[in-house]
Amino acid sequence: MDIKELEKKYQQLQRELGQIGYICNGSIMTLYRKCGKPECSCNEDQSLGHGPYYIWTRKENGKTTTRSLSEERFQKCQQCIQNYKKMENIIEEMKKISVRIFEQDGL
Repeated sequence: MDIKELEKKYQQLQRELGQIGYICNGSIMTLYRKCGKPECSCNEDQSLGHGPYYIWTRKENGKTTTRSLSEERFQKCQQCIQNYKKMENIIEEMKKISVRIFEQDGL
């Protein structure tokens, strides 16, 4: 690609970046837990458990932070994490294009 094509692709990525909604990093999971009460049905069947419980884990100031979420917040957090990954991919592509433009004596 020549510089003009690379610049056009870069501008397209800038527009895509501007369309990304809220972002957050980390991971989320769904858990089912046993309560430990001897009379509870979760002890009779190994596949049963209480839940689902939605958990969001992330690094904050170098420490792992874990937070329980409602199902609604879980869905929103999942979208924010997807947005974050999309943002990272776009920025990585922008970096590659910037290097190519620079190497062709652009910038």
